[in-house]
Amino acid sequence: MRPLTLAATVALLVAASGAPKAVADDGKSTQPPEAINRALALQGLTRDDVGWEARGTWEGYPCDIPYKLRHFDDLLAEPFATVPWVRAMGASVRDTLDPAKLEDKGVRGAGGLMRAAHALGINRRFGALRSYSANLTAKPTPLDEALLACWRAAGRPTRFVTFGQESPYPEIEKPLTDAAKTLPKEIGDIVGQLVVNLIDARRWADLTWRNVPLEKRVAVSKRLDLGAEEVDALDYEPAVDDVARTWDEASLWYASMKTVEALDVARQALAPLIRPRAMALADVQIDVETPLGRVVITGTGEGTTDLGDAGAFLVVDLGGDDHYRGRVGASDATRSVGACLEMGGDDLYTGGDVTQGAGVCGVGVLLDAAGNDVVKSTGALAQGAGQFGFGALIDIAGNDKRTARYSAQGAAYFGVGLLFDIAGDDEYVVASDGQGFGGAAGVGVLADRSGSDRYEAIRDPAASGRPSYHQLTPETPRVSVSNAQGCSMGRRGDGADGHSWAGGLGALLDGEGDDTYSAANWAQGTGYWFGTGVLWDGAGNDTYAADWWCSASGAHFCIGALVDEAGDDVHTCRATNGIAFGHDFTLAVLADLAGNDRYECPNDVIARSINRSVAMLLDGGGDDVYRSGEKRDARPANGAVAATPAVAAGRPGSATFDAKMLDRRATGVYWTEPTSVGLFVDAGGGKDDYGPDADAVTRDGGSWIDGDDSDNAHARNFGIGIDTEAPMDVDRPQGGKR
Repeated sequence: MRPLTLAATVALLVAASGAPKAVADDGKSTQPPEAINRALALQGLTRDDVGWEARGTWEGYPCDIPYKLRHFDDLLAEPFATVPWVRAMGASVRDTLDPAKLEDKGVRGAGGLMRAAHALGINRRFGALRSYSANLTAKPTPLDEALLACWRAAGRPTRFVTFGQESPYPEIEKPLTDAAKTLPKEIGDIVGQLVVNLIDARRWADLTWRNVPLEKRVAVSKRLDLGAEEVDALDYEPAVDDVARTWDEASLWYASMKTVEALDVARQALAPLIRPRAMALADVQIDVETPLGRVVITGTGEGTTDLGDAGAFLVVDLGGDDHYRGRVGASDATRSVGACLEMGGDDLYTGGDVTQGAGVCGVGVLLDAAGNDVVKSTGALAQGAGQFGFGALIDIAGNDKRTARYSAQGAAYFGVGLLFDIAGDDEYVVASDGQGFGGAAGVGVLADRSGSDRYEAIRDPAASGRPSYHQLTPETPRVSVSNAQGCSMGRRGDGADGHSWAGGLGALLDGEGDDTYSAANWAQGTGYWFGTGVLWDGAGNDTYAADWWCSASGAHFCIGALVDEAGDDVHTCRATNGIAFGHDFTLAVLADLAGNDRYECPNDVIARSINRSVAMLLDGGGDDVYRSGEKRDARPANGAVAATPAVAAGRPGSATFDAKMLDRRATGVYWTEPTSVGLFVDAGGGKDDYGPDADAVTRDGGSWIDGDDSDNAHARNFGIGIDTEAPMDVDRPQGGKR
């Protein structure tokens, strides 16, 4: 074991003595030492010892995995940077989606919605763009002129002359002029401005594909089952790799920023113009087929708009309770931009695949300004979904109900999928792959700024169509594979065809309210195969419940994180492998920073590391209740060959030993070189309850480790637990390995 640093030595002495006050990290203060440092010092560690960087000599460790997002390796090397990184996403939700700021046009024309799309989506995947401005240039434009510009943008004529005379048909210009006259000029000019801005966005979206043959785009756009295909590499589609290596991402994300900003600018300009004219606008109906797709403008009365499978370039509804069918706010391989601006009303949206804010090989955005809406999708890629594209569903206000099947409600593969809800008490239901799901190389985010919300991923596999092969005992019924509520999955090809794709980022971000999160397997801050799953909750008394692989967990080279800022919360893992559980080089971090909380994981140990993972539960204070491993016995699990006394006793904060961690003569040595840890920290005081069956050391004010002579200590595989009055600092900058 390496010599202790001065800070570690001081903290170790304090921990051993049990003294309430001592010299702190700087060698001068008389305040209690910081709780995390104090816990690590029990085993002679500092923060710099935790984490790993894969080496080229680690034969057997998966290498050459393409499409990793840029944060991934850095967080594995600096695990304590995870909480500030997650909180930065939360800060973006609070700032950019603040209802009080949404009417602010921003400096240089950067509105809050566009900045949110950049901060939470685009920038997480592609860092070469900043959110200074979308650089929109269109001025208010007469609607008929703007519609004629669609023909020019497509290189199509609007007048036809042959044999020296103009053909009387087809007639294009006059019908557009007549249609535009049905709108008040001020409103028509704003809609015209929106059309021209979207034409600009389309130009950039089309540039994305200049080096990609159409047949490749069509091939990837037809694969609507990537969520089911990825995990264990069931059906390789070579076009995915071909497109990923040749598309021009920068142009697509620039087009996305322009589209979101253009819709937001129009929303703000139209609102004061519609209010005094609401009655007069009831019967407006304009429906034009342009070379760029349909342009539909409807009035403030009730109505039904059926877009079918073709979708539209632009839909603008001025208000009223409307029903939308088909592909609304969606793009595809042959139409690179699809946008919808819904200005108000209690609306019903029904559709199948690729709808309600879906970007497939392009940009698809649905912006709904107000109303209590019902949104239903029975297919895949909906309600804020991107696949080689940018898809966003943005809802400003109202109590909304959304149900979807697969790859929905903030889901993406090789793209960005966003669902933003600014205000209201909302309900979300998904079968699988959603509510903040990052598939391979995708960034999927569900951000709900305020309200008491309910998030459900269907548990019944008969209803979801996704039975999980994980189950607790033969008596336990199967549940669904949720892949939801802050989850990311990659394509694990090492056991199949060798074509691995790193997972992306899946994030569910909820700003405030008393929220309920319910799921089955793989949910609530969970990763798999080089993916990162994140759940952040900013305030409120929240309830989290799921079965396997949940509440900051993961398996096989991944990151799972759950950060809850405040409130009296309940975290329940019904089965096992949850509540800060890491398997096979996983970084799992659950930080609940305030409140009287309850943690229930009766079938497994809270904050448990197996197979060289870093698993941490960091509780920031309050009167907490822990029920950890009460139904476990000492049998090993998940490939571990021996259960440590800490695991057998159900102590929070344990690391399962495996003999291969000490075998330096094996065919691969990557099992022997990292430092792994199962770390439990209850900081800041409070009266804590570890249950009637807890052993003598697992108690309020106690601390526990495996011991210097244990196999774990020899293998640098540490189980550590501490309950202390010392404060916890999760935000401190650190140096570390990079």
